[in-house]
Amino acid sequence: YGPLLAITRDPRAITERVSEVARSLAPGTRYVLCVLRPSRDLQLDVADLSRALERLTGGHINVLRGGDYAAVAGSVGAAPLLNIGESQPFHISVNIDGVDATIRMESWLASDTIRRMGFGHVIVNHQHTLIVERGLSLVTFEADGQATRTAYESNIFARQARYLVDYRQP
Repeated sequence: YGPLLAITRDPRAITERVSEVARSLAPGTRYVLCVLRPSRDLQLDVADLSRALERLTGGHINVLRGGDYAAVAGSVGAAPLLNIGESQPFHISVNIDGVDATIRMESWLASDTIRRMGFGHVIVNHQHTLIVERGLSLVTFEADGQATRTAYESNIFARQARYLVDYRQP
């Protein structure tokens, strides 16, 4: 008999994948992509992550190094300046085209279920630029540390699809 109500996806709620955001970036754009093991209720789309990595790194990598904590940083279209995967939190800095970026993974995923200000941070030229959440967290930025684009996937900051219900009877 079919559904009682007509339900359609709301086209006004934009839900770009990280790979779609990566594809839209101009070559030479500075970026940091952080990947933390998502919570049990969410899954990483490994194929989408692979497409994003290929685009960001100019085809130099398409798989992350192992570990629950990973980060890739550099300029879009070039070999990454940072490609790290660890089994525990880390704190590391990288200079991307003359701009200092610090990636701080600050949480133990096995015991921390939620963090009010994220599980880590990206600091660029002493300015807070990104909250790192479980799943994928991507930021692009200017030389002054100002974020120009952020994207999240497989976490609580990811944009969710929205649906419209037509309750009018025919």
